[in-house]
Amino acid sequence: MRKLALAGLLVLTSQATWAAETASFLNIGVGARGLGMGGAYTALADDANALYWNPAGLSKLEKREFTASHAEMFESTRLDFLAYAHPTSHGTFAAGLTYLSQSKIDGRDSLGRQTAGYDASDAALSLGYARKLEIADLGATVKYLRSHIGSTEAQGVAVDIGAKRAFDRVSVGAALRNLGPGLKFQDQRNDLPLRLAAGAAYKFAGGHAAAVEVVNGPRGAGTDASFGGEHQTIKNLYLRAGFTTQTSITGGSGFDAARGLTLGLGFRNEKWNIDYAVLPSGELGRTHRFTLGTRF
Repeated sequence: MRKLALAGLLVLTSQATWAAETASFLNIGVGARGLGMGGAYTALADDANALYWNPAGLSKLEKREFTASHAEMFESTRLDFLAYAHPTSHGTFAAGLTYLSQSKIDGRDSLGRQTAGYDASDAALSLGYARKLEIADLGATVKYLRSHIGSTEAQGVAVDIGAKRAFDRVSVGAALRNLGPGLKFQDQRNDLPLRLAAGAAYKFAGGHAAAVEVVNGPRGAGTDASFGGEHQTIKNLYLRAGFTTQTSITGGSGFDAARGLTLGLGFRNEKWNIDYAVLPSGELGRTHRFTLGTRF
């Protein structure tokens, strides 16, 4: 019974998160580094994961970069994210794939009797571009969305736009995520989870950093705050911690009522990074994120 209840939560990712929103899987953060710092990553993002957090951050890349993240969220629900970023003299181009899946869900009729099972999944294919300008770094991401529940399917398009500016050790950033017409399931169309994020970060000498940000849902999702930081304990080894009031950091209200302390650990050198984060997941305990990245 518990498995059935948890499995049903995946269906909610394609239904209204805040009464009029759909595709709440778009709220699930990616990359263990940023998530380990409470999700306060909009102003700090400077790797391929910026494709999700703030596309303007892609302009900071000096080498080609590939990143892959995996999360076992609960029971048989999995989240995977892949991204590749390619800096050029004309700006940085990037592509990414987000895929949320679950094994077959047992069906039940109105009397609670078992029926044939069904599949459910959500996916977003992203293409991004960022460029350094004199006034600020700017970026945009175009996303093709697909949500699938049994025999029902919805497709759509969304856009993210972002800006970032550095002042010596301080950087500020802002991103508008999931701007689009929404997804239509059968005869009902619901809005995407539009979010406006703004934050600031400070990089200390010695490879340490601290960041803070606020995220607002203009369509009634309210305003939440996150803050966190990372500390380079020894060369190439980082400890991270953060705190968030957001209920969407591990999947939106369709998954849990998670909020609170986040922790992370990472190793990074010139060519590789391996990151891990543990996040609150309400009554379901905690979820674990793993990220592997390479630069070449």
